Amino acid sequence: MKSKLKVEKKVGKTFDIGERKFYPIVKISTMESDNYFSESITPVAFVVVEPMKKYILPLSDDELDTEEIIRLVFP
Repeated sequence: MKSKLKVEKKVGKTFDIGERKFYPIVKISTMESDNYFSESITPVAFVVVEPMKKYILPLSDDELDTEEIIRLVFP
């Protein structure tokens, strides 16, 4: 069997700090073949929602597709 690689972004468990709601965004990479299975979870960003605004806090210098991340949190 040829190796398969799957990468997807997901929203983690939401938490609140004061009036702010935080949505953690993670990238899940899965690689598998007949002989092995590997999975890694990498934090990507937080979407922060305050009473009057929403914004994204990236966790690296990598370029983010902000529209994709907003659609994950607010489908």
